[in-house]
Parts: sequence; C-alpha cells; structure tokens
Amino acid sequence: MKADSRENKPLWWERVVVGILLAAALLSARLAPAVMNGSGVSGSPKTLSALARIYMAHGDYDNAQMLVDKAMNSISTQENTDEQRSSCLIDLAWIYKNQGRFSRAEEACRTGLQLQQQLYYKDHPYIAYTLRILGSIYQHQARYSQAGASLDRAMEIMQKCHPADDPIVASFEVDIARLLTAEGQYAQAEVRYERAIRLISDYYGADHLYTANVLGDLANLYCLQGRYEEARQLLTSAMAIQENVYGTNHRLLIPTWLTMAKVYQGEGDLPQAEQLLTKSLSAIETKTLYDHPLKGEVLFAMAELYIDAGRYEEAQTACRRAIEALEASAGPDSDLTAMARNCQARLYILQGSYDQAYQLGCEVLTTLESALQPAHPDIAAVNKTISLAGEFETVAQLARMD
Repeated sequence: MKADSRENKPLWWERVVVGILLAAALLSARLAPAVMNGSGVSGSPKTLSALARIYMAHGDYDNAQMLVDKAMNSISTQENTDEQRSSCLIDLAWIYKNQGRFSRAEEACRTGLQLQQQLYYKDHPYIAYTLRILGSIYQHQARYSQAGASLDRAMEIMQKCHPADDPIVASFEVDIARLLTAEGQYAQAEVRYERAIRLISDYYGADHLYTANVLGDLANLYCLQGRYEEARQLLTSAMAIQENVYGTNHRLLIPTWLTMAKVYQGEGDLPQAEQLLTKSLSAIETKTLYDHPLKGEVLFAMAELYIDAGRYEEAQTACRRAIEALEASAGPDSDLTAMARNCQARLYILQGSYDQAYQLGCEVLTTLESALQPAHPDIAAVNKTISLAGEFETVAQLARMD
C-alpha cells in the first residue's frame, strides 16, 4: 500500500521532534560508549536503528553499522517491512559514506531509494533526503554531474512542500554549495553559503552545531580563495562550538583542524599547521578501521607543507602514503587522488626527474579533465607543473649538449 500522499501536510511539529531527537542523541552519545557496546545490544529493529543513530551522531560509525546490520537481519524474515528495510539501507549508506566505503554506500543508497519510490509518492520529502545522500556519495567519487542531478532533483522536491526561505531547504543549499566548491565555482558557492547561513543561524541559533559546521565549510571556501583572515574568524567560532559539543580532541573536528592548518600554512606559520595535521592524522589512525579519503587529504596536506618547509624526504613519504590512501578509498580516478599525484610530480621536479614529472603531470591532467571543467583551479595547478617540468627538462637537455 502506498504511503499517505498528502503533499502539503503541516511539518512544524516534525521540526520540533527532530530538534529534540538531535539534542537527545548528542547528549546520549557522550554516555553511550561508556555504558554499552554495540555488539551486546538487542531489541526491535526500530530500537536498534534508534541506538545506531546515537552512535552516528557521535561519529562512531563502526558501532552504528553493527546495530543497523542487526536491525536488517531481524527484519529480513518478516512481512510488510519494506519501510523499515529502506530506512536501514539508507542508514547504512550514510554510515558507509562516512567510513569512506563509497561503492557500498552507493549500492545501499540506490536500493533504499528504489524501495522508497515504491512506498511513497514521487515528491515525498524522504526521497529528497535520500537523493541528497546519494549526491554526496557521487561527489566523494568525483562524479560531479551525477551529484548535481541528484541534488537538483532533491531541491525540486523540497521546494514543492517548503517555502524558499525555510531553513530545511537551506540545508539542501549547503550541499549544493559544497558541490559548487568542489567544481571550482567559488563565487556561486559563496552566494549559496551566505544565503543558507543566514537562514540556518536565525533558525537554529548562532551557537548551534549545524551552524558551526556550515561556517567551517564556508571557511574552507575562503581558504581556497586565499582569504585566510576571514577563514580564521569563521573557524575560531566554529571550533569553539564543536569542542563544546564533542570535546577538544574528537575526530569529528578533523575537517575543521584541516582547514585551520591550511590557514596557518597560507599565513606562513608552518609549525602550527604541522601540529594540527599531526593531531588529525593521529585521530584518524587511532579510530578509523577503513581506508578513508580524509586520511589521504591530511597526508596530502602534510606533503604540501613539507615541500614548503624544504623537507623533501618527509614530503615524499607523506605523498606516497596519501596516494595509497586515496586510491584505496576515493579511487584511482578521483580528483583528490589526481592532486596527490600532482604533488608527486612536483617532487620529481625538485629531485631533478623532469621527464618523470612531465609524464606524470600529463596523466594527472587527463584524469582531471574527465571530471572537472577546464577553468578549474586544480587543472591550472597541474598545467603549471607540466610547464615547469617541460622547461627544466629543456634546460637540462641543453646543458647536456654543452
């Protein structure tokens, strides 16, 4: 039987419930790891899913997965459970995405979406939220056109049941801004972020965790534009809120630490940048059981920092590890992996291996051109590497002729 097809039902009470549940989840998450282990919990599928979301809110995706797997197993033999099954699949998609297991995330998300499309009317908000997750998975795989199509469809659905100035719609604006940032469309991304932040801050409050997370995203955009002082101001505010919720050393702060390290490096404070990157890498390696692109990002940032500091041997080690981590998580053809390989090409130049640098740069450029527009800053950076390698190789050949 199809679910209720009313497209304009009032949703104000849903917002209140979501707010209460989120607050409870964040509070409970501080206590949950100390009072229970996911492997020893039992209950109905709904109970297991609710407990899993407590772990998800605290970033403990491995225990969350254990609980959702149990919920899935307990409903597999029951009848009329498509709604519960779709919910579990979408939870798994979110968990796999945050573990960096993108192929599994996509498979779970697509299957959950298919069930939702059978259960609900075609413009149901649940479908929009699932498309939003699917878009995020695509983005992590550098499949930007598919990510854009998913997010556009999600926004289209949400705008049918919410006004344009609704903060729930603003959260979809944030995802589109993240995609635009990844695509190098910085001016358009900034417009989206600023519009969304006004609505989110007014609705949730300036000191809310979600507000802080979006400020961190905007700070990253400012870093990419070289606007380090503006980024620092946003990050200082965001980090204070995040630390108040999670504590000072929680791994969910790693994206903020990574962006702050970029600020320090951009301002020339390499010791402070290195301290934050080392702290980030330690947090990832201590808790993460799976290869995750965030580990590769941190190692890549460390390699870039070591190059700036003239510590080329350490840069070589960090760069090699970054490429390995990114190939295993984001994939060999992702733009993140490509830029780590461009870092390797730069190191070849510094080592005098100009021909190797040129060949690798050309390979990287081919990868990026399949994912990014020609005007993207990353393509410009790789073209610079190729040009330098070619110039130095020409000079070296002339010197050998003499």
